[in-house]
Amino acid sequence: MKTKSFAAQYVFTNTSKPIKNGVVTINEETKEIIDIKQLTKEKANTQFFNGIIIPSFVNAHCHLELSHLKNKVQNAQSLVDFVLEMIKLGNQPFEEDKAALWDKIMYEEGISLVGDICNTADTKNVKKNSKISYINFIELIGSTKERYLKNIALFKNIKQQFLSCAIKPENIIACPHAPYTVGNQLFEIINSLNENNKNVITIHNQETIEENLLYLCHNGRFVKEFPINLEEFPLTKKTSLQSMDILSKGGYKNTLLVHNIYSNNEDLTFAVKNFNNPFFAVCPRSNLRLEKKIIDVNSLISKGLTVCIGTDSLSSNDSLSMIEELKVLRQKFPNITLEDLVKMSTLNGAKALNQVSKFGTLKIGSKPGLVVIENIDFQEFNISKDSVSRRLV
Repeated sequence: MKTKSFAAQYVFTNTSKPIKNGVVTINEETKEIIDIKQLTKEKANTQFFNGIIIPSFVNAHCHLELSHLKNKVQNAQSLVDFVLEMIKLGNQPFEEDKAALWDKIMYEEGISLVGDICNTADTKNVKKNSKISYINFIELIGSTKERYLKNIALFKNIKQQFLSCAIKPENIIACPHAPYTVGNQLFEIINSLNENNKNVITIHNQETIEENLLYLCHNGRFVKEFPINLEEFPLTKKTSLQSMDILSKGGYKNTLLVHNIYSNNEDLTFAVKNFNNPFFAVCPRSNLRLEKKIIDVNSLISKGLTVCIGTDSLSSNDSLSMIEELKVLRQKFPNITLEDLVKMSTLNGAKALNQVSKFGTLKIGSKPGLVVIENIDFQEFNISKDSVSRRLV
């Protein structure tokens, strides 16, 4: 058996404390980890890196099919403005070469697993040929009977196209877009479409204060500027998340709530009490660009909540880089630890997407992929503004 070893100042396994002067040895042919230990003497066929070695990244929330919209939305000052700008752009033709390019970049920078939002089957060929594993969330929108029927047909059509590209059925999941675009009956339809696939459900959650206003008082920009059927959005006088009882009754193993910018303590308590295994995804650069805010990640961690990280799309971000998201979190929350940043960008996303048996940890016998992060600030033992990531395995 031909082997290869990778050593660095620290190895983060996510199963124990970081290993100082750690070394990971793999089977070169199968990429399987065969040994993890502290390096106490020189070892043949070993590459040394000035940094840390971690499991490959998990991008918990992405929209790969929007890769051709990079720099197309320029003037959005809020999430609502962004949605209106996207509507004005209309159906821009999908550019497969750009999606393929960003798939390649994600892989080279160390991403091995992506929770990807799909409104079409446009990315099917990219994913068929990709080295990345994708969990495909087919996003459904609407609040009228006509739209409901279209959504059923849309999901079945996209699913069939993905299946024809050898994408596993368990990796094709119907999901609601957001509480402000999905009427009550559509939640029921989504649950029925996923009847035999209850691993995980995801939804954009409280990305704007306007979303809460819809349920609290039937007011705000969504009511005034969008063709919303208010009969399908009950006046609960509660926040949008606390109005999602029907989603909480779907019987999903995991619930991935994305953005959460305006989630308060009562919302978080509701999520923990009502949803099975809630996970809270933040998309730092997209959140800052569209709403100038990120939920207090340190507060989420202190409450024992599981936080994961997404890049969102290139329509609201400059790249699909996990290391750049970590830099922003480090800047905004200086007290956040390197261990927490690593777990949020690896293990927690794998847990949220129900893929922890394959990704998120370094264990003998596993093949999660290896990533090195260089230019670590070892004095502060954290990410620095100059940190870069690249794939080793």
